[in-house]
Amino acid sequence: MAIVFITLYRPVIEYMASWSGDIGRATLQLCRHIKRYQKLIAPRKTGALVRSIEIGGRGRWAGGLQTSVGANPEQFGVIGVAWWQDQGTRPHQILPRPGNARGLMVFYWPKAGRVVYRRRVFHPGNPATHWGMKGAALGMAAWR
Repeated sequence: MAIVFITLYRPVIEYMASWSGDIGRATLQLCRHIKRYQKLIAPRKTGALVRSIEIGGRGRWAGGLQTSVGANPEQFGVIGVAWWQDQGTRPHQILPRPGNARGLMVFYWPKAGRVVYRRRVFHPGNPATHWGMKGAALGMAAWR
C-alpha cells in the first residue's frame, strides 16, 4: 500500500496520557522512521513521489487512535501515481481525455527527441516495488 496506518487500540490508550506523552512520542518516532525509509526506497524518476511522503494527522476512531504515513496521507481514498508505483501495472494503452477536441495527446518524447502527436500510446507497464511496506518494515526494525 502507498499509506501505512498505525493504530493504537483501547488497552494502549488507557495508559496514554496524550500524543506528547511517552507512548505518543514513541509512536511519532516510529512514524518518522517509517517516513525516512519510505523516502529512501521510493522510486525517484521525477522526485514528486518522494516529496509527497508525509506523516498524516492524528485522529480518533471507534477502535482507538490512528495516524498514517505515506504518499499524500491526508487524501485517503485517492489513488494516484504512488499507488501504481507501489503495486505495479500491466501493459496498457493510454487514450486522450474524453473532452479533448482533436482526440490527440501532445507530449515531448525523449526517445524521439521531439514533440509528438498520438491518438493512443502503449505503456509497457511498471514492476511492483512495494516501497510502502518495505519502508514500514525497515522503519519498524530501526525503531526497535
